Amino acid sequence: MGPAVIGREGGVDRLLRRALAALAVLLAAVAGCTADGAGHGAATGSPSAGGTATAGGAADQADEPAVTLREAARELEELLAADDVARASGEERLALELARDGQHAVTPAIYRSADLAPPRYVWGRPTLLVPRLSGSPHWFAALVERREADNPRARPRTAVLMLVRDAEHVPWRLAFSSLLDEDREVPPVALDEEGYATALAPRDESIKISPHLIGAVHATIAEEGTVAFAKGLFAPGPYTTGYYTEITESRRLAKERDCMNYDSIFAATTYPVHALRLENGGALVFYSLNRTTTWHPVLKCGEGRRLEIPEGARWLLSDPSIVAQRQIVETQQYVSVVPAKNAAAPAEVIAFDGFVTKASAR
Repeated sequence: MGPAVIGREGGVDRLLRRALAALAVLLAAVAGCTADGAGHGAATGSPSAGGTATAGGAADQADEPAVTLREAARELEELLAADDVARASGEERLALELARDGQHAVTPAIYRSADLAPPRYVWGRPTLLVPRLSGSPHWFAALVERREADNPRARPRTAVLMLVRDAEHVPWRLAFSSLLDEDREVPPVALDEEGYATALAPRDESIKISPHLIGAVHATIAEEGTVAFAKGLFAPGPYTTGYYTEITESRRLAKERDCMNYDSIFAATTYPVHALRLENGGALVFYSLNRTTTWHPVLKCGEGRRLEIPEGARWLLSDPSIVAQRQIVETQQYVSVVPAKNAAAPAEVIAFDGFVTKASAR
């Protein structure tokens, strides 16, 4: 079956049962036996940091966690093994049954943009970040070393994963996946004496950027750079002010060289936002953005011109060139470190991954 996670407890039987159970759900859906027309990719409401929010503070913490560290380790192991079954067989529909939220949006791109088959990975021992929550949905994060199965010489990357379930006895699904920058480390997360983390409420005001605002602030800086009203809230870098520089140059080149009008805008998504308290009083925030880029010919000058579209969008468009308007949407998943409210340091992006998830032509 190829590379998979080797668990510390449980075993192959449980992994196989998880994969077969997911496949059974898939077959039932194909046969029309399910009534969930919206799919697991639909937003579950307003962005949330998980649990029942207290006003402006941490999410409600439970005396007994909704999911234990041992349970989280087992569920992560089983989900990654089931995901490998889907990748090995090329079963996109099975993979979609294992995903939700932002990960549900990017899964088709993972499968359909691959030259032959979706990449497979060998996973290391996870570092679990499990909040002690009292309410639904339940969620936890994990930091896991990821190696390319077909390229063992490639440098490993640290994946930042988020698993979510809506309630007890409901299957866990992968809601978020990002990649830690190679030169970055995750700051220490605040843990209680039993090893559980503290989740922040969506409108927590103890950090420099409240979780429910981080997408909008990030999007503004990406579009407007250092002139944005939010300047100073995020550190300069390729995923913040770097986008503004890139867009400015791309707009100039598109008009002068290609006779195309070019625009690229960012927006917060409706997917839930999650946050964990750091030891220094700041927070680790997990969130998504959409980037929408548009090209269309300049009148007279650009009529009849053909411009090659980005490689990541070719799986969505039959014509690999731009002759009229093209609009491409990328779903991006970020992890940022946000300092405490009165700290002098700005927020910093430490993890990113993104895929083109929509494209249209006129």
